[in-house]
Amino acid sequence: MKKILLLCFAVVLSIPVAWAQERVVSGKVTSEEDGSTLPGVNVLVKGTTTGTITDFDGNYKITVPDEAELLFSFIGFLTEEVPVSGRSVIDVSLTTDITQLSEVVVTAAGIEANKRELGYSIQNVNADEVKNSGENNFVAALSGKVAGVQVTSSGGAPGAAAQIRIRGNKSVQGSNGPLFVVDGIPIDNSTFNTFDSPEDDVSSLGSGGVTNSNRAIDINPEDVASLTVLKGPAATVLYGIRAANGAVVITTKKGSRNSAAKVKYSFGYSIDKVNKLPDLQTEYAQGSVQGGVPTFQAAMTGSTQSQSWGPLISSLRYANESSVWDPNGLIVTASDPRATNRVPNSYNNAEDFFENGSNMTHDLSVSGGTEKTSYFFSVGRLDQTGIMPNSDFARTSFRATTSAELFTNFTATLSANYIQSGGKRVQNGSNTSGVMLGLLRTSPSFDNSAGYIFEDGSQRAYRGGSIYDNPYFTVNKNFTTDEVNRIIGYTQLSYDAAPWLNVTYRLGVDTYGDDRIFRNDVNSSSVPVGQVINMTIRSKDINSDFLMTFKRQFSEKFDFNATVGHNYYKKDIHINRIDGQGLASPGFFNIASATAVNVSEGVTRRELYGLFGTVTLNYDNQFFLNLSGRNDWSSTLPEENNSFFYPAASVGWDFTQTFGVSSSFFSYGKLRASWGQVGNDAPFAVTNNGFVQSRVRDGWTTPQGVIFPALGINAFNPNSLLGNNELKAETTTTIEFGTDLQFFDGRIGLDLTYFNATTTDAILNITIPSASGWQQRAVNSAELTNKGIEAALTASIIDNNAFTYDVALNFTRIRNKVEKLAEGIPFITIDPFGTQRIAEGEPFGIFFGSRFLRDENGQMVINPDDGMPFEDSTQGIVGDPNPDFQIGFRNTFSYKGITLSFLLDIREGGDVYNGTKGVLNNFGVGEETLDRNERVIFPGVLGEVGTDGSITPTATPNNIEVVKGGTDGGTNYYQNYGFVNLTELTIEDGSWIRMRDVSLNYNLPSSALSKLPFSAVSVGLTARNLFLITDYTGIDPETNLTGDSSNVIGYDYFNNPNTKSYGVNVNLTF
Repeated sequence: MKKILLLCFAVVLSIPVAWAQERVVSGKVTSEEDGSTLPGVNVLVKGTTTGTITDFDGNYKITVPDEAELLFSFIGFLTEEVPVSGRSVIDVSLTTDITQLSEVVVTAAGIEANKRELGYSIQNVNADEVKNSGENNFVAALSGKVAGVQVTSSGGAPGAAAQIRIRGNKSVQGSNGPLFVVDGIPIDNSTFNTFDSPEDDVSSLGSGGVTNSNRAIDINPEDVASLTVLKGPAATVLYGIRAANGAVVITTKKGSRNSAAKVKYSFGYSIDKVNKLPDLQTEYAQGSVQGGVPTFQAAMTGSTQSQSWGPLISSLRYANESSVWDPNGLIVTASDPRATNRVPNSYNNAEDFFENGSNMTHDLSVSGGTEKTSYFFSVGRLDQTGIMPNSDFARTSFRATTSAELFTNFTATLSANYIQSGGKRVQNGSNTSGVMLGLLRTSPSFDNSAGYIFEDGSQRAYRGGSIYDNPYFTVNKNFTTDEVNRIIGYTQLSYDAAPWLNVTYRLGVDTYGDDRIFRNDVNSSSVPVGQVINMTIRSKDINSDFLMTFKRQFSEKFDFNATVGHNYYKKDIHINRIDGQGLASPGFFNIASATAVNVSEGVTRRELYGLFGTVTLNYDNQFFLNLSGRNDWSSTLPEENNSFFYPAASVGWDFTQTFGVSSSFFSYGKLRASWGQVGNDAPFAVTNNGFVQSRVRDGWTTPQGVIFPALGINAFNPNSLLGNNELKAETTTTIEFGTDLQFFDGRIGLDLTYFNATTTDAILNITIPSASGWQQRAVNSAELTNKGIEAALTASIIDNNAFTYDVALNFTRIRNKVEKLAEGIPFITIDPFGTQRIAEGEPFGIFFGSRFLRDENGQMVINPDDGMPFEDSTQGIVGDPNPDFQIGFRNTFSYKGITLSFLLDIREGGDVYNGTKGVLNNFGVGEETLDRNERVIFPGVLGEVGTDGSITPTATPNNIEVVKGGTDGGTNYYQNYGFVNLTELTIEDGSWIRMRDVSLNYNLPSSALSKLPFSAVSVGLTARNLFLITDYTGIDPETNLTGDSSNVIGYDYFNNPNTKSYGVNVNLTF
């Protein structure tokens, strides 16, 4: 490989270069429409990468050959091509491009292309929309803004992860997240759970512990200049297997040559509030039905009762006796001789627990340049406090980018970005120390806020002791801290060897350390003896690209562009975990104080070599053809199968040019089609047999149990996965058809796309006989399909000098199906509770579980003995988390420097597993249980029970009255079918309409600026999740229990709630 690279350099350096005499050209660029100067216009020497950008006053200066041609391009304007012809001053006026046909976009491998030449779908996102979204996580900021993209939040906790999928899931058990690329350098967007073991065979699926960050949260939105989403293989094939699920390509801000220093400062502040909570009852006390009578049972009565099927709180009284469990006194029945006339308080513990969170940002940047250099320096600071006490997240970012023309036609660029992030995180989800689990289950007759710990260190919790943690105990004693130190940097060398040839080499690195301390204090419910986990994650990605780009115009009508390149990628992950239990004293979280210490370590290494090429042919700006391909060699596959080639082709036809049918009504029309392949390689260490340190899981210590070495003894055993040295790469083949249309001189634009993607040889872990010594083996066997329609509509409804009204709408409809898994395996379970499955012939991730027995007409079959519905003896499909369609609808109004923009986000369909509701109803704290004493008749028909136990529906309508809950001793609807006993009742429609974001900005006019020391000033108001309309009864249905740690979606089991926010921002430019 080294010889090939040396040969390529030798060929380049041997090319005779005969540049003409150079001269300095300067000038000013203005808008033809109103004569205003245009800052930030790209000025490029045609056929080279030599260029500059106009300064704030529209001025530029550049050194060029006498016979060169200059290209002036700017978003929203037509590109102008101007010959130098010996001139030293060239002023240019750009014409507004309402059609946006000349827009230049960044595609795979950092290659720039004219959007009209593309034969596949991509979509740009305005950087200001990301900045004004109010989201601190870059991934969450993309919600509702791109057709074909689905974003899921793990909740509103500071620093919480967000999951992104482009055109659905394409891998059964591998990653389905897209590649993130910043300035041509792929970066890490991983999420590691604190409870994930360094060994490959153990994962918590993110169901408990804390919600950790996906690493794209380290991107400072203020540094982003542009963003492009690449969707199908035809768009991403040059990135190879790392972009099997699409790519998010980010270009950051840079300085301009020949421009004075520009200083910009931005400040933002917002307040967060809970946007949605489950409805709880506040009338009935803690207790149960005893002998048909609701009886008060609580810690003060010596009970550990978990439920609230007790008497009405209004029927109880405070006694003239004190109680450590209630500062107002002992609670007794009204007939108790000790009773006073004081009625006990009723508490809404959930609403009282949450507080206002806040977000404060400061961003400062300095940019500018000389004739031969440019620079950009920025520093950003985010401080976020959560809606839960003692939770926070902070991010500090330093970024420097400088570029210099070292000698004629040779440019060097250096960039470095240092980020420090982290904070305090609260526990979540399926976890007895989870904040929401203890908070929502608490009876309304108990006040969590009256104290969470006694003098002896034991807990004050509604069940007494440490069965469920008091949420205040959790946030103050069982929190996790993390600190990430990250560096993303690259060096790029670019040489215009000839007017038609550019050679670029780019070397990038993304490295970070993530240090975490997970705490369970003494007397916590999860680990009563106390626990501290010190976890360190060290990750390093190295990426090297060598590209040669050829651009030739063979005739007046025929253009040819080609790029060939080589890529090398290496990733190292090193995880150390020290788990100490049995703390010497409460609050002292030091490993040295633990009586039992377990140590584990894991190392992951992978390398990838790739050769790629792409050719684009343009005939008369009417017919466009692109052929691309890449061959990868992966270290995670066996040598016989580690080489694989992925091809792609796309065509585009501007038929309005061919037939000359363009008019003021029908401005532009293009048909496009593409075909491409890309895929995933195998996970690390599945081709060979591996060994892990032995462990004993006793169900009482940590989820990992006791890990050897222990008591001076070490032991190893085979891991659960038998190696397969015949594995090969997964392959996804996509065919795509689309059209780009524009009407009324480009004021209305419509992009329509249909895609059909099939993944074959998907890697799946299948169960094998335990006699083999292993439990599973990875095989190439599964097949999935994703079909969908995407639409993007833009319209300039009103456009005059004073007022404009623009709309942008995107629509997504995706249907996926698991065509097959493996022989003898009809399904696999992917969620923590065994409810969500990947099943043959069904959509990805369907909900499967217990359900009511129904007749052929869908009516419930009722037990004639007690009037309760029969449960079906067989489980079945009860829900589908995949939405029917999604819509993002942006409206923007501008009037004399005032801009109002808002985004409506609509999702129709997409079921959610509301396990939270099932538990709350079973415990008698859900608001639905207020009808506990009502007598109801369940709709349906009576069933006959045969002597063999079989149930046969009859035609007789049910007319038996039953009590829904509480007073019939527990044989009732809520307690029989609550908790997670009947899956069907926990499935709800997760459709929503939400105001995703709103921004109102005012730019001060130049007349006002003349009196100020600023060149630009803007102030604005923002809001996020301003309103949410949904029939879903839990928290925000957008949240997901497992975050970004798995392929599970639509899971609500005591998730941390989402937030809405209101903010203000100020932007000053000096």
